[in-house]
Amino acid sequence: MALLKRNLWTLFLLTLAAGSAILVLLLLSFWQSILAERNSVHSSRVALVAQSMDSVLRTQELLLTVVGREILRSGDLPQTPQHSAELDRILQENPVAIGLGMARSDGQMMLVSSNLDLGLLPNLLRAKTSRDSFQEALATDTMVLGRTYFMGAINKWTIPVRKALRNSEGEVVAVMTAGLRIDGNAGVLSNSLHSGAYDRVMLARASDGYVQFISEQGMGPEQYSKLRYQAETLTDQNPHWKNLPTADIQLSDTPHTYRIHRDQQNYLGAVQFNNQFQMWVMSETLMRPLWMRFFKTALLYVSIFLGGFLALFIIFRITAVAEAKRLKELMYLSRHDELTGVGNRSGLSASINSLLRRKQSFMVAVINIDHFRGVNDRFGQEYGDQVLCAFARRLLSVVDEKDVVARLGADEFVLLIKAVNFQAIESHARQLSHQLDKPLELEQFPLQLGASIGVAVYPRDGDSVNTLLRSAHLALYQAKKSLNDWCLYREELEQAYIRRVQIEQRLRQALSLGQLTMVFQPQVDHVKAVYGYEALVRWYDDELGQVGPDEFVGVAESSGLMPALGKFVMETSIREFSEFLGAQGKMWQLAVNISVLQFLQPGFTNDVLSLLSRYGLSPKQLVLEITESLFISNFDDVLTVLNELRKQGVRVSMDDFGTGYSSLSLLRTLPLDELKIDKSFIDGLLDDHKVQNMVASIVSIARSHQLELVAEGVETEGQYLALIAMGCKLFQGYYFGRPSALAVGPKSPH
Repeated sequence: MALLKRNLWTLFLLTLAAGSAILVLLLLSFWQSILAERNSVHSSRVALVAQSMDSVLRTQELLLTVVGREILRSGDLPQTPQHSAELDRILQENPVAIGLGMARSDGQMMLVSSNLDLGLLPNLLRAKTSRDSFQEALATDTMVLGRTYFMGAINKWTIPVRKALRNSEGEVVAVMTAGLRIDGNAGVLSNSLHSGAYDRVMLARASDGYVQFISEQGMGPEQYSKLRYQAETLTDQNPHWKNLPTADIQLSDTPHTYRIHRDQQNYLGAVQFNNQFQMWVMSETLMRPLWMRFFKTALLYVSIFLGGFLALFIIFRITAVAEAKRLKELMYLSRHDELTGVGNRSGLSASINSLLRRKQSFMVAVINIDHFRGVNDRFGQEYGDQVLCAFARRLLSVVDEKDVVARLGADEFVLLIKAVNFQAIESHARQLSHQLDKPLELEQFPLQLGASIGVAVYPRDGDSVNTLLRSAHLALYQAKKSLNDWCLYREELEQAYIRRVQIEQRLRQALSLGQLTMVFQPQVDHVKAVYGYEALVRWYDDELGQVGPDEFVGVAESSGLMPALGKFVMETSIREFSEFLGAQGKMWQLAVNISVLQFLQPGFTNDVLSLLSRYGLSPKQLVLEITESLFISNFDDVLTVLNELRKQGVRVSMDDFGTGYSSLSLLRTLPLDELKIDKSFIDGLLDDHKVQNMVASIVSIARSHQLELVAEGVETEGQYLALIAMGCKLFQGYYFGRPSALAVGPKSPH
């Protein structure tokens, strides 16, 4: 009980640890999703603003170039500053700008739009706020952005842009200038690019780092025009940029995300460089609101987590109390079979190990109910469970209280008989077999099934649970060959088991490599004229030598190889026989043996008919030979398939007739065309009067049921003549021809 309690609370602690780990991972994932979301927002915003600014600036550069050249083409600049109607017209069509002008190369503005006060016009080359950018414009062919400054002539803050106009000799003849609008919410540079109180969008010049524009709550040009931005700070504070110099970032045309500590605040953002106009575009957010958002959600998650584990603790507490009450019941169930109430494998192992420790001799009998599968198939699982319970009760009634009865699974039981005398083993086994052969008393009706028993003895046949059960199973396998029998383990069974394993392994290889062959034995009528052939499979293996069908067919059935073997036999037989008939010009019949496992394969009827059609044989030329084992557990299914085949013309023969217990009853219901007298009757035909009477009875049965009758295994002329005298008209055996390959032609009958 202490162990159970300890394990239960260990599970609780492991669950708590796992839940905590999941919570941490969940929170980490949530935090990463917040960062990813903001990074995505900033990257998208930066890309959009950068693209918009680039478009605006390129448009302004083109506009300044075209307008400036048009003005120069119309005449020289005036000697004194004047308003220009042409510039007014252009300004009205260019809402991005708040003023336009043309200056001489000495910085004096000579033509301006009428919204500028002529008396307040600065000299761009002398004014501190415009000197650097004006000189830069004089030195380059591209448009230059100046520092954001307050222009008294129009009483507004603006971003100046300047474009030098040159003559054919490359000399500057004038400089076009415009002021970009940064006030209000109009144009690209509006104060609504940011979102929220902790968000900002920023433009900065690359040449001197001065901030051109900031969209941020409570921030105006009066504040940001004095700020300077250093791109190297980003590189220093972002480890993933360490191997990416600022120059490389400037050459890139995609946004780069960053984190930075500035002015005692942490920021998350993205940046992109405009190489054409030497300008940084940034979008960033304070980390503090992101942390607040994270902690708010984390608090909810932690509260749910703690509440859930408090409930889980209560559940574990209740479970621990309930499990403690069920401990005895569980211990019992762990050693007993739930259906029958007898011991299970675990209980049996414990009992055997106990006897092994005491070095006490005992007998292990593994018992398998004969024909149990047929009971399940015919009457259902519920009835099968009743049979298992009745069989368990029968076992308990035939053993002493000190002995152990256990169920290994399905229809397999084990008896553990303690302190057995070795000389009394045979008597024990025979008595047990006799008791189990008696009918089981069930509610519906008595049922007689019988059982096969395999016996192993300690210490002769094994010294552990596994070796003893294995020895008993090998003996059981031998007993199952004759059913309702028992077998004591002996060393030869081990050799037989190894032989079966070898056959299974080699047979798998033989099937995959096509190493099996077909031979055909002639079937003749009463005047020894051939009317058909029976197909027989043969196998020669390089390691095992010649392996008979009586060996490898059984192995194929028990190892799952029968479908592949049956398919090979059916297709090869029909194909080779068809080729042979084509050469002979005959309409002989072909007999093929069918296994129960092959017969019950899905689509068996269609497969057979398809093969007949493919190789040009009539269904009436095919005879399928079946045995009584086909009907033991699958009667209804087999009957359905047989009826389907017979409707198509395929004939059905009952092989080995007379050797089973149910042959006569089967004749009333099965759609048969032919009976085959087993060779065991033919062997004793000339010497045994009982055999003669039985054969005569079979002949009479066939005649009365209007069935063809084939005597197989005829080896002498005496047997042939005796069968003729009894009224048998069809024969097969070595006397008429041995099985041989059709490639060289079967041996001609006598």
